[in-house]
Amino acid sequence: MQERRDKVRARLGELGADALLVTKPVNVRYLTGFSGSNGQLVVGTEDVFLTDGRYEEQSAKECPDLRREIYRTSAGQIGEGAGMYGLLSSVVSGLGVTRPAVEAGHVTLATARALREKLSGVELVEADGEIETLRRVKDTDEVGRIRRACEIADRALADLLPQLAEGMTEVEVAAVLEHAMRNHGSEGLSFDTIAAFGEQAAEPHHHPTERRLRRGDMIKLDFGAIAGGYHSDMTRTIAFGEPADQMSSIYTLVQGAQQAGLDAVKPGATTGDVDAASRGYLTERGYDFSHGTGHGLGLEIHEAPPVRAGSIDVLIPGMVITVEPGIYLPGVGGVRIEDSVVVRDGGCDILTGSTKELVIV
Repeated sequence: MQERRDKVRARLGELGADALLVTKPVNVRYLTGFSGSNGQLVVGTEDVFLTDGRYEEQSAKECPDLRREIYRTSAGQIGEGAGMYGLLSSVVSGLGVTRPAVEAGHVTLATARALREKLSGVELVEADGEIETLRRVKDTDEVGRIRRACEIADRALADLLPQLAEGMTEVEVAAVLEHAMRNHGSEGLSFDTIAAFGEQAAEPHHHPTERRLRRGDMIKLDFGAIAGGYHSDMTRTIAFGEPADQMSSIYTLVQGAQQAGLDAVKPGATTGDVDAASRGYLTERGYDFSHGTGHGLGLEIHEAPPVRAGSIDVLIPGMVITVEPGIYLPGVGGVRIEDSVVVRDGGCDILTGSTKELVIV
């Protein structure tokens, strides 16, 4: 964590600031290891972590290398409670900070106004995406956590398949999958599980309903687990009974498009190149999809870099992204296949292990 904070400190001069106030929870966790819901970090000549009394013991365990300051308030958000502002003012003054940078993409107008009022004599500097830029490239530990989250999701899917039965609802299937992820050690859900049957799978981000499973349905499942704070993301489309010829053909096309995208993942390529590879494979065959081909993955389910048309973000070894093209036919059905991958020299390693051959249950 110290090395990460040192990288932030090295950026202060270019920002025209003498400290950075970090308030976005995932960024605080990235720089400190603190996993609670309320914490702030000042990176300056000295690094100081602030939180409220609920997290005194937890912060001592998770960030033992930091100077910790505890304010006596039950406020769960920065911007609430005079205790935090009073202590922050004291810390900033004690460090001799006159130009603190704030995370412009996270701090609200109300919080900025309160900071200006309480931190008298200082000038706030807007910083945007500083920590997010560092988070793009994952270290060995981070990749290991994402790999573990992917393994949990793989095991959960394996548990679900023999339980599928005619008459189950989308809500029930999502619940079985989520319970299985918890049983295998997931800390929570990366996002609301998508379980879509038949014609409902034509919605890219469908919310599970009481629609019941019928023979001949294709089932689209998009889900993710969390391990050590890091997310996984995987989509598989399976057949419940023998699928219609049209859906089998579409599945084969999406399979080819997804492989084309995976083949394009390599250092030096752009995420726009990955999108073009998957999307081009389908457009040449008369299809397209309305969403990006993927996204970065880590402490957040969607983070930099985006994998979309025209993106110029260059892939670097250690980046973790998803590759997830699809075909959606309103009133008929849809297919999406998605993997989480880590960029390696010469290509990528696929972290999601479930088969992408069409499974018929």
